[in-house]
Amino acid sequence: MKKIFITGGSGTVGSSFIKEYRNDYLFSSYSRNEKMQVALKRTFNEIEIHLGAIEDYEALLRALRSVEPDIVIHAAALKHIDTGEKNPIEASKININGSLNVIKACTALNVPQVIGISTDKACCPDSVYGYSKLLMEKMFLQAHSLRNKFCICRFGNVTYSHGSVLPYWLGLLREKKDLSLTSKKMNRLMFSRKEAARLLEYAIQKSASIDQPFVL
Repeated sequence: MKKIFITGGSGTVGSSFIKEYRNDYLFSSYSRNEKMQVALKRTFNEIEIHLGAIEDYEALLRALRSVEPDIVIHAAALKHIDTGEKNPIEASKININGSLNVIKACTALNVPQVIGISTDKACCPDSVYGYSKLLMEKMFLQAHSLRNKFCICRFGNVTYSHGSVLPYWLGLLREKKDLSLTSKKMNRLMFSRKEAARLLEYAIQKSASIDQPFVL
């Protein structure tokens, strides 16, 4: 059974993937959020948890070396647009420097497959978050080799994820308040947690079967 190491594994994407494929892989989750890591471990007792930030190269390398994964899923990121706009330095530390640490560590340890989780906001970006994820994508594609396969899986808005608009809207409804909209003309690309997990599994299978880097 292959071993998968997920940065930010206690988040929505990581936990959803673990839930769907817990019988197919051995999982390790790496995250700075102790509370969420402990909650993940209580839900899925068989997984390993490692505390650390992707900005800390030595901690990341140490965790990866202890696991020796076959596949790394890089899901850790600063994800909220408003937060990124107000904190561009921190966004760069996490989304750019942290992603570079993932590349360096995975290359140093010869991890066969590395899947980077990106966003539709990296397409023609107009925000700090979008720009930072676009740079992450380009770094992953440049790092690709036949020994260490790097690819990108772009996501839209996962329903009921942390900070998702749906829990916010439901809260407004419970309080009998009007729904807050950015614009009536705005469209949102949304899919379920199960669909997100299946798309990620597809990216893993596709990455294993082809030699060229890709954005899915």
